[in-house]
Amino acid sequence: MEKTVSEPETLPESDVRFPIVLRGYDRRQVDEYVRVAEKRVDRHEKARRVAERRLAKAQVPAPRAAEPDDAAGLGRRIEKILQVAKAEAAEIKEQARKEGEELRAAAEKAVAEAEAARAETERAAQRDAQLILSRAEEEAATIRATHRAVLAQLGQIAGVVEEVRDRFGTEVEEESPAELEAAEEVPSLA
Repeated sequence: MEKTVSEPETLPESDVRFPIVLRGYDRRQVDEYVRVAEKRVDRHEKARRVAERRLAKAQVPAPRAAEPDDAAGLGRRIEKILQVAKAEAAEIKEQARKEGEELRAAAEKAVAEAEAARAETERAAQRDAQLILSRAEEEAATIRATHRAVLAQLGQIAGVVEEVRDRFGTEVEEESPAELEAAEEVPSLA
């Protein structure tokens, strides 16, 4: 029959041996050992808590007597702590100042770049506007010149029509449009 581990027969963990059975260890024996070990851990944990409570109750603060040497030592320690704190504060301030300067420089550079980009955009917009205005003025001048030329031609045509009317009289009014075109061509040949 198999021997199982029971609580009274507890062995140190390093001395525990499990018999090898077909395909590994005996599962029931391992489960039993784990259960016993968990109980032992619980017992030790409870004992530790009880001991801690007893120790806390047993500790009574000793009366403090201010001795000159201890006070002087304490003062020196406080001075060292203050010196270290001041040095660290100065270091932190210096680092913050440097970071502030770097941020300010970066911001100033970004502002300068933005201002340069704005100025360039403004110059480009002015060039484009001037170019559009120049083209519009050129087109308007061309349209005016064309208009004047058309008016001049209309004036010439009106003069030719008057001249034809004067030469041929009222006959022109009775002629067909094809005859009128032929009559208009005659003065331009002359």
